[in-house]
Amino acid sequence: MDVNFPWDFTWAWIALALATFPATMGVINLCLVRPPAGKPAEGTMVSILIPARNEEANIAACLEAVLASQGVAIEVVVMDDGSTDRTPEIVRALAARDARVRLESAPLLPAGWTGKVHACARLADAANGTHFLYVDADVRLAPNAAADMAGH
Repeated sequence: MDVNFPWDFTWAWIALALATFPATMGVINLCLVRPPAGKPAEGTMVSILIPARNEEANIAACLEAVLASQGVAIEVVVMDDGSTDRTPEIVRALAARDARVRLESAPLLPAGWTGKVHACARLADAANGTHFLYVDADVRLAPNAAADMAGH
């Protein structure tokens, strides 16, 4: 019995092999990944950088999680990128309670730049830390996340 395939059967095997390659690499990486072994070096400070535009629903919970960081000194810089909601007021209120929080306002967008990329570049300019950790306002960091990143 002769079966006619619409494509060469060899190509199907090649396609299958190529499709399984990323999954195989993922499994290998999961087997090799180890938790960070070291603690951050003396004098390490992580700048947690948050670009924010109209994030009033998320920013307070994000900042509360970030401020619960343990094991490393942190500073938190929030770049307000032209919010029209209460985002800046919420950040100012938290900054009044905790000196590690600072609110910056994004300057006007130069030609050829996009909003978030520009805000992230300005955040890097404003940061004082030895390590930078960028997070979005809808992220909730685990208390050891900044220290683990700096110790890795």
